[in-house]
Amino acid sequence: MQPWQCIALIVLSIAVFFYASFLDEINETAQSSLGTLVDNKQGTPQVSPLDGEKNSTSTWAEVLVMLDSAIEEDYAISFHEEVLDSEKFYLGLLDDLSKSPVAKDLILGPFTSELLVGNEVEILSSLISFRQRSQKTLEIICKGHSTRAAHLLSELIIRNYNNLLHSETSDSPAPQSLSQQLEKCRDLESQMEDLKITIQEEIAGSSEESVEVMAIRSEIMQIDEDVNQFKQHLLRIDEIHKAKLNPEEYFHIPPIRDYGQVTQLADILEQLKSMRLDSTLNEFTRNEVEKNIMANSKELEKEVISAIEKIKERVSELLLQKKELQQAAFDHISNATILKTKTQRIDMFDKIKKLALESRKAFEDSTLLWMSCKSSYNLYRATQ
Repeated sequence: MQPWQCIALIVLSIAVFFYASFLDEINETAQSSLGTLVDNKQGTPQVSPLDGEKNSTSTWAEVLVMLDSAIEEDYAISFHEEVLDSEKFYLGLLDDLSKSPVAKDLILGPFTSELLVGNEVEILSSLISFRQRSQKTLEIICKGHSTRAAHLLSELIIRNYNNLLHSETSDSPAPQSLSQQLEKCRDLESQMEDLKITIQEEIAGSSEESVEVMAIRSEIMQIDEDVNQFKQHLLRIDEIHKAKLNPEEYFHIPPIRDYGQVTQLADILEQLKSMRLDSTLNEFTRNEVEKNIMANSKELEKEVISAIEKIKERVSELLLQKKELQQAAFDHISNATILKTKTQRIDMFDKIKKLALESRKAFEDSTLLWMSCKSSYNLYRATQ
């Protein structure tokens, strides 16, 4: 073996040794990083939303947001914390965050993509925890992988909470407890209205009915006739469609024939089709006629579809009107008549009515408390 070959082998061996050492170092670093990630997932609830706890750790930057209430009663802070820790608020926060990819990456970027999939709301909520500092003050702890991330999260919380309360409506209150109370009210009132209809039908035709009730029943009968007529038209429309009959059959249905420009467009289309049969037309004129036939056919089709939708809407309106009249008929029935026809349904109605009134009062009382909370709080970032 030549001397230069020996030297080459020695150099090559040294290179392999260093390369192997380098790989070992890389593997150790990777294992260490993975171990840190696993530790964070298991020991730090902020990384693993499935843990369900929000204990702080020294590896996180924290920024405090303070909520001061002018109301000393416990319900004030409880209401605010309920809204701040609600899915509705977190979803709004995430929606606002998603509008800025840079901000979203700053707050949620440190988490693995596998962990983020389907769990963004849970992860975001795990970065926020609450601590009551006093009877009138709530601390909101915003955590982040950096001070900048924690500061950004605090700003988002302040902005979104104020916006949420500003855009809140009486039909969709921010506190979940109020939403549940409202839903209960609506359910009981709906049961009550349905029972009204059933009861007034059962005692219909009583000799003791007032003139007002008889007039209402007359209106109900007229509505029934109109609904039945519209139903017959809808059955005929369905028959034409399923049997694939000539579309002109639709024009024999009065509500379609008399709707919008249906008759006018149908007449124009008939004239254009007659022109097409003229053998003396030159090629240019024939092409123009064909174009107009196509255009008018499309417009006529749109009008027919709109007419059918109008019929369906009218039926829905009439049925709603009938329901309201039936409920009005019950309200006009005298208590004496109801007492004489005491039935199980009337007993049920009385019970549900009592529950509905109590539920509505409880909701309104809670709403007044919440309104006072909304108008007497201050949300700001604590100076550190």
